[in-house]
Amino acid sequence: MIDSSSWPVVRWTMPARIPDAEAERVVAECDALLRRGERFALVFDGAERPEQSPRFAGLYKAWSRERRRQLGRWVAGAARIEPDAARREAVLGRLMNAALAAFMPYPFRVAASEEAALAHRP
Repeated sequence: MIDSSSWPVVRWTMPARIPDAEAERVVAECDALLRRGERFALVFDGAERPEQSPRFAGLYKAWSRERRRQLGRWVAGAARIEPDAARREAVLGRLMNAALAAFMPYPFRVAASEEAALAHRP
């Protein structure tokens, strides 16, 4: 799910569902990235967000709120990979939502491919 083998590029392939029994482990993996104390870039693909994963959604939301300052310090930027142009525009529209944009502590883009996303590294 979270692959940091190409550090400082971290790939997160989001599954369609994160079972409640795995939610804390996934959030702990996110915490481990921040504990490295080095800037990195996130590349998301897979599901836009896991559906029917209320435990993960709650934990991740609280974790993100509590770690906002660290996220802004260590995440150089993030990109959501969406090959389909119509879906890419829809995702971009949701990201432009003022409330979401105000919450994001790092630059976030939507790209057609990982190559396109990484070509615009901060």
